[in-house]
Amino acid sequence: MRIVFASLGSLGDLHPILALAAASRDRGHVPVIAASETYRGYVASLGFEFHRIRPDFEPDPVVLEQLFHPRRGPKHLMCEEVFPRVRETYADLLEAGRAADFLVVGELLYVAPLVAAKLGIPWTNVILAPTSFLSACDPCVLAPVPALHGLRHFGTWPHRLIFALGRVVTSRWSAPLRAFRRELGFPAGPSPVFDGKHSPHLVLAMFPDFLAAPQPDWPAKVVQTGFPFFAQPSRPGNVEKLEAFLAAGEPPLVFTLGSSVVHIAENFYQSAAEAARVLGRRAILLSGKNPLPATLPEGVIAIDYAPLESVLPRAAAVIHQGGIGTCGEALRAGIPSLVIPFGFDQPDNGERLRRLGVGKVLRRNRFSRASLISSLRGLLGDPAMASRAREFSRRVRPDIDLAESLAAIERIGSRSGT
Repeated sequence: MRIVFASLGSLGDLHPILALAAASRDRGHVPVIAASETYRGYVASLGFEFHRIRPDFEPDPVVLEQLFHPRRGPKHLMCEEVFPRVRETYADLLEAGRAADFLVVGELLYVAPLVAAKLGIPWTNVILAPTSFLSACDPCVLAPVPALHGLRHFGTWPHRLIFALGRVVTSRWSAPLRAFRRELGFPAGPSPVFDGKHSPHLVLAMFPDFLAAPQPDWPAKVVQTGFPFFAQPSRPGNVEKLEAFLAAGEPPLVFTLGSSVVHIAENFYQSAAEAARVLGRRAILLSGKNPLPATLPEGVIAIDYAPLESVLPRAAAVIHQGGIGTCGEALRAGIPSLVIPFGFDQPDNGERLRRLGVGKVLRRNRFSRASLISSLRGLLGDPAMASRAREFSRRVRPDIDLAESLAAIERIGSRSGT
């Protein structure tokens, strides 16, 4: 099959889609990547055909600060970035899908049902984090109002009410999409943020059931597999520096803020370096382009970028923003996490690691050098947490999960005659 794999957002959104695309290529299919223009050169270097889809998400610190605002971030994303540009997104995805047999989309591509209907092909949407299901049976930590998570002890009705109100609010956000649907001759349809984003053919839940078990209020066509890990290319100079450092002493702490939050790090890396010094621990700062202290403490190195799969298996713990990709890499490596969530799915991902007993959460508004040191002392002083992390790592099965995901896509494709 010729399969279009489409992603909007950061590398954290794109890499899982690339993992599926690479696995499909290994199985004889022809993958096409549709993503923001920012990633054209990167995707082409991996040997994939590339098509641009708008909006282009640039790593601009001012925009990222707005997107990761704890209360206003989701509204800014939807009302300023996604829904006002649905016509451009539709046109771009439609062009990418010409001659395609199947469409696979990540989050935010709310025009996917329209494109698939126009092309007459089956489609699936990929759910990377439990938050995206917005389940009342397994309530998530909502970044704008995390305190509401405590209402889960009263059963499903509080979150059913919360989500009913959420549908009303987001219906105003999605007005441009509803208007566009009418222009194309489609009914208004269900809420794109809650229900309309799910395919009637197949929904891939790409996280393990020990992180979030299937729920009665998930969509009907869910197939749950596990984390989709993409083998990211390394930078030769960084590889040599990392290898020399890792071989020279005890497993280090790894400090990272992923591919988006790293652009709004503020004093995170300065605090990380000082925490490592006070604790007497070796550390790796995956710091992007952030400024660092003029002199790093002994046993601390800074590198702009390295694939986590090359670092975490030899680390003692990872301190991160709680992106689902980093959570998956920590679980695969079998090491504890200290999560400092900024927004979107990150607070919920961190809470799920905490409930598993493999991590702790330090709220962003409580982050300081002192709180970081205190949290790390508790994390590193808990051998049971490290043991549990190693146990869960045995349940992460990347090759099997990707094969099951592609098999589910192939089953839908074969039924449709593609």
